[in-house]
Amino acid sequence: MMNKIMALAAGVFMAGQATAEIRPEFTLGTEIYEETYLEWHQGRRFMKERASMKGITGDLRLEIDQQNAVRVAGRYAWGNGDYTGAYQGQSYGSLSLPGLSRRTWEIRSTYEWTTHAFDYPVTLSAGAGYRNLVDRLDQAGLGGYRRESKYFYGTLGVGSVFKVGDGSWTFSPKASYQHLLRGFQYSDNVVNRQDSGYGLEVSAALSRPVGTGSISVTPFYRYWKIADSKLNSSANDWMEPENKTSEFGVNLSYRF
Repeated sequence: MMNKIMALAAGVFMAGQATAEIRPEFTLGTEIYEETYLEWHQGRRFMKERASMKGITGDLRLEIDQQNAVRVAGRYAWGNGDYTGAYQGQSYGSLSLPGLSRRTWEIRSTYEWTTHAFDYPVTLSAGAGYRNLVDRLDQAGLGGYRRESKYFYGTLGVGSVFKVGDGSWTFSPKASYQHLLRGFQYSDNVVNRQDSGYGLEVSAALSRPVGTGSISVTPFYRYWKIADSKLNSSANDWMEPENKTSEFGVNLSYRF
């Protein structure tokens, strides 16, 4: 009995020592992307904004063991957009306004579980996130307004890692689905609630060791589709129409 207790204690001690040696992984990066935002009203295109964005990204991954990890990732981006819309009573395209500033930030926390399929690692993830976008339509002058979007969402993802060539490079494809839990659209002092929408994200990182860490180049595509908002009865039934956002870009990052 004493031998069993001592063996158990030794096992707990060794596990504690192994856990103590685990270090968090940090990733810092920068990204550029082209963003296109579109709105429809009653089946017709209502407005479009196209923006060139640049940003910074950060990622903290805490490995619990070889199969389990927790990750917190965030990003902040800014740029200027060109607006295409319509004067009241006129057709789409009659109004064009360049150089309207916009900024966005996002934070996401996920739990990751890694297994193997066909001798390749497969990482499944689940978690929650928050996305914020501020669009300065008020810079257009009379009739413009400051628009802010707030999305709370759940996320599910899958990814893998493959060695390339002699193994000094790795290729890491990843895809995730975002389900809108609750959204809010602020148009100056008017608030509209959004209950229906989803997002998609795909990326493919090409990485290699550099020094004590690794450097990655990651092309990516992000997409959101949000349905018509709830009517705001206190603001003459104001509604935010159906919209889609597409973002094509590339991220350069260093993990250490």
